[in-house]
This record gives sequence, structure tokens and C-alpha cells, in this order.
Amino acid sequence: MFEQAAKLRADGGGPVHDLSLGNPSLEPPPRFKRALHELLDDDEAGRHRYMTNAGFPEVRAFIAEREARRFDLPIGPEDITMTVGAAGGINVLLRSMLNAGDEVVVPVPYFTEYDHYIADAGGVLVKAASKPDFSLDVAAVVAQITPRTRLVLVTSPNNPSGAVYSEADLDALADALRKASEGRDTPIFAVEDSPYRDLMHDGSLAPSLMGRYDHCIHLTSHSKDLGLAGERIGYIVISPSAMGRRLLGRAFAFRNRVLGFVNAPALMQRMLPKVLGHDDGKVDVSIYARLCQTMAQGLTELGFAVVAPQAGFFLFPGLPDALRGEDGGDVKLTERLQGERTIVVPGTAFGVPGHIRLSMATTEQAVEGALKAFRAVCG
Repeated sequence: MFEQAAKLRADGGGPVHDLSLGNPSLEPPPRFKRALHELLDDDEAGRHRYMTNAGFPEVRAFIAEREARRFDLPIGPEDITMTVGAAGGINVLLRSMLNAGDEVVVPVPYFTEYDHYIADAGGVLVKAASKPDFSLDVAAVVAQITPRTRLVLVTSPNNPSGAVYSEADLDALADALRKASEGRDTPIFAVEDSPYRDLMHDGSLAPSLMGRYDHCIHLTSHSKDLGLAGERIGYIVISPSAMGRRLLGRAFAFRNRVLGFVNAPALMQRMLPKVLGHDDGKVDVSIYARLCQTMAQGLTELGFAVVAPQAGFFLFPGLPDALRGEDGGDVKLTERLQGERTIVVPGTAFGVPGHIRLSMATTEQAVEGALKAFRAVCG
């Protein structure tokens, strides 16, 4: 999609309305730039060398204290592994925890790269349906659990739908996983991939499985909330109640090294304590929320079934009835929109045909141009 948009831009045919990638359009906050200047002016030797594979001890201590407050859990530095973004973190985790043939249950829709991450680790992705509003269907998750289930991987706030799993649903999932783990030598672990957790549209705190289920591992990054997708900084948080907590921490550090990441970027690690938690260390989420509302209203008028996102910058509308009936309708719509210089992603890529994903990490002009393209194709 990125390459297709680049080709369209190069042909001189006019503006391209690229709604394909979750590539944050907002620049990093002012405090980030000041922090970098301070760090680069620091002449102490060794600031850019290797460190322990899990990250700088002082940064891990800072993250541990912050996450302990967030989840009201006794999280320590030994529970933190600094990673090359959340994507790096989840690959470290999967390579550490999966044996060949182990199953990972994933509610749909899901981040399309999970297919490849899990397969590369020797695992098998097992899809579990969600409810029509993309909320968590705990019964559907339970129905997919087998003796080979090793992990249940949830993404909340969700990519691509923007749904946020409720406290009640997470309570029910925690209860279900406890029951399903009875009699097993090793419990089913819950993995919570949450890089959009600090992009809640209403400013609230996204509910979490941390503190609800003992055997939980939380991943996040600052690609989205600080607009640093290209800088690749994230981390893994192990619940202090998880079985094998210490062994997991050592395994994650080892995998960080042997997968070739070695360690998370030194400069970005040291930046975090200087930026996180400050008023001028945030992006303005309201811009994403407003663009989501504008696009949702326009698509609803065209007959799309739009579930309003609660967080992040994605929309995942269902196709109008006239298009839904077509075989491969989401792919065909994507192709027609390209003819109008508009780039979107078919829902098939996220395990849910009959939908499309739109990224509102863009400009108002791109949203308005894309709506014109939709009207031309679907009007």
C-alpha cells in the first residue's frame, strides 16, 4: 500500500488520499525534541554503547514504577524488557514461549502481521469471532481453546476496529482462562498487545487484563502516543503474579539478543524518563478523534455500517449491502478507490472480509478528498 501510494504521487495526477497505514501524522511533542537535545549534549562516555539486553537498568526502573502505578501491581525492573517497538516485543515473546504446533487464540479482527509472527515462531493462529460491534466474545474465545492452546492474544484498543474491551468482558475472560488452565502443568497465558492504550478518545484509562489474570504479559510502545513509529521503542511488562516470572524475564532478554535486536535503541530508552508523564509530552488525540467522526459520518450517509472507534485512529466500516454481496467486495472496492487516488486496506487482511480499514492518521484535506472518492465510487 505504501508503495502504491508513492507511485500515485509520482505520476503527477493530483493529490493522493492515503488512508492505508497507521503511520502517525502528528509530530512528536515539544518535550521530545528538548529531551533529545539534552541527551545529545551529554558528553558522558558510553551513552551509545551496548547495555544489558533487557535495557538500561535505570530506564527499566522508571518504566516499572510507572506501570506499577497504572496497574496497581508490585511490578519491578526485572519484569520489564525494553524492546524494538511492540512488534519487536511480540516477536521476542512468541519465540520465547511457543513450541512447534502451539496454538495462539486471537479475536478477530486482528493486526494482520500476527499471522506471520506466530507462524515464524512455529505456532498456529486460531481465530475467535468477536461480537458485531467488535467487542470481546468470551464464549467464542473459550470455544477455540484446546489442549494445544498456549496463549490468548488480545489487542485492546483494537487495530483495526478501534474497539476497547470492557472491564466486564476482561473479567469474564480472566475467569474463563483460570477455568481452562485448571489441571494443566502450565497455565494459558494472556498476552495483551496495547500500543494504542494512550490514544483513548475520551481521555480515560483503557481497561487491562493486568491485575485481573495472574498469567498476563502486557506489551506496548510509544510509536503512536508520542508519534515515534520510526524510532522503534517499546517494552514488555510481565505480571508479578505470572508463573515463571523470572525465567520469562531471562528468556525475553536472551531472545532480544539472538533475534538480532540486541537491545532497544539506547537514545530512545534514555528519552522516555524525560518525556513520559509531562503535559507537553503528549500528542493531541482529539485531532484523530475528530477525523474519525468526520469520516464515520460521511460513510454512514453512503450506507456503510460504521462502529464508532473508542481509541486510536482507525475506522473499520462494513460495506454497504450492495457491495457486501459481491465476491471479494472489500478487495474490489479497494481497487476502485485506487482509481480515485485513494488508498485503503481490505478487511480480508485483518481476518474479516466485507470491511475496509481506514487510517485517520492523516490530514483533513486527505479525509475530505477520500470522502469525495467514496461518493464517486459508491454514490
